[in-house]
Amino acid sequence: MTITCPSCARKFSLADEALRSPFQKMKCSKCGHVFVFRKEEHERSQQEPTEKAESFTPVRAPEPEVEAQGEPRKRKGPVIFVIVLLVLAGLGAGFWYYWNEYLGAGDRWLAIKSLEGQEIVTKEDKVFFISGLVVNGSTKPRKYLILRAKLYDKDGTVLAEKDIVAGLPLNKEEVGIMQKFDIEKKVNDFKLSARENFKVDSKAQLPFSVVFFDEGFEKAKEFTIEIIDSPLL
Repeated sequence: MTITCPSCARKFSLADEALRSPFQKMKCSKCGHVFVFRKEEHERSQQEPTEKAESFTPVRAPEPEVEAQGEPRKRKGPVIFVIVLLVLAGLGAGFWYYWNEYLGAGDRWLAIKSLEGQEIVTKEDKVFFISGLVVNGSTKPRKYLILRAKLYDKDGTVLAEKDIVAGLPLNKEEVGIMQKFDIEKKVNDFKLSARENFKVDSKAQLPFSVVFFDEGFEKAKEFTIEIIDSPLL
């Protein structure tokens, strides 16, 4: 069939099977004009003389844009950040437990509280009495706790030094009515007592008492207590 371009009036020959619709959109291969072919125009063009046919390319109508469907994609950044924090927290807790349980870091969780030191008049003489509590804040029990007490003069010179085992519950009122022999006997009897008296459980505490009979403690201005041995059970 012969088709005429409405813009430049150029006639073209087109095979019948190239038409897919009575209203076919076409483009002139000469001037580039795009127009819609109508059946009436085709019938009229059948009666006119046909010029030399030139190539004619049908143009496919553009498809309408399709709006994207579905939910918007969520950002993964905050979720990954939370997961990383949880993993790091778990690793930190595991490391703390391992360090505290197996590498001896639990020694740092031993503490001394309610510490008192004063001169007391007994039935025979004067003594310097120190008392307090040792707290085992670690996660494992201790076989025993050895403490070292020291007395210092005003210049910082050590006047007396004594190592004791925590667990002896003496108090200043009791010491004040005892003689030196009775105090020493009570201390020695405690040292020879059952090991259960020395043990300190996890999160528990033990009392301790130190009595100095040494001459010269009257010059004491300061005293210290330190933990020197605390093996795990």
